[in-house]
Amino acid sequence: MYSKELAELGLVVFRQQNESGGIKPHLFIRFQSGGRILTFALDTTRISSKKQQPDAYLITHAHSDHYGKSAMLSEKSWCSDETARALEIRYEKEYKGNVFKIGETVEICGVCVQTFDVCHAPGSSAFYWENDAGTRILVTGDVKDASYLPECDVLFTEASYGDPDDLSCYFKDDIPGFHDAVLSHIGERKIAFGAYEFGKSQKAVSIIREMGYSGPIAMNCKTLSLTQHFVRNAGELISIEESSTSISIVPIHELSGLDFSVQKYVLTCRSDSPFQNIRLSDHLDVNGLTQMVRDLNPKITVVYHPNKSSRTDRFAKHLEKNGYKAFSINNVKNVIGNEKIQ
Repeated sequence: MYSKELAELGLVVFRQQNESGGIKPHLFIRFQSGGRILTFALDTTRISSKKQQPDAYLITHAHSDHYGKSAMLSEKSWCSDETARALEIRYEKEYKGNVFKIGETVEICGVCVQTFDVCHAPGSSAFYWENDAGTRILVTGDVKDASYLPECDVLFTEASYGDPDDLSCYFKDDIPGFHDAVLSHIGERKIAFGAYEFGKSQKAVSIIREMGYSGPIAMNCKTLSLTQHFVRNAGELISIEESSTSISIVPIHELSGLDFSVQKYVLTCRSDSPFQNIRLSDHLDVNGLTQMVRDLNPKITVVYHPNKSSRTDRFAKHLEKNGYKAFSINNVKNVIGNEKIQ
């Protein structure tokens, strides 16, 4: 589907087998630049050094479902300096690849690639370049704010909240509700907020400090380290093991293990939590994603995230119904083997 249209734009989009015969996550883009045929891997796992390599691994950010834990070990990887540092803290490994500051234009295999902030987790970056056919290619990863992004001809983007039939995909951040949850319990009862250790936890700390709370905030060691590195004026952060403080921020799966006396919330727009939700997201909702496509005005949109999710299909169909050519990663039938280096 759309293979002919992409070919006319000078692109081949494909998936690749992994060593066990399955399919690697996300996508690969093949194009011509400067007379050379190049392949950029998008948010996927690293290929064995004994196998044929892509020319570059593009890592949009350091969340685990974008597979930087694997790609960070390749000298062919590219991500922002903040993403590289987040990967090192999260996985306790040295980042082996190349870095840039968000907003810079870098040369990747001779291709001038512009980078843009998408305001998702710290260090999240979009990649933008042109091929020899003059096709403007934009890879966003996850997006919270698309206002910095340029128009393009082919857009590779997410659908984390792209299902138009799911009410949880329509939201606005409930900052007043977050304020109420904090301020109504301070001095009265301990509070714990469940949040992803990278991205959401740092956002929560920033908001708590902005509302004027200056007391200690308890976290596990990994979240604490990430917050100290990425949040200016994070204030006093303490280990959860030493805590008798009023406010804790913990991974969502750890909420149920806390004492019953603790008031528990989950900072999410998802609807599958047993605890009270406060809507706080690092993503655009379905209306925001649709508006992003409208503003960027691509000829074709390729929806590639979440991996192995029907939500990519639903968002692509939603775009089609609204007059935009689009298809899902699940429609990509081009799958190549993982050939050994001769």
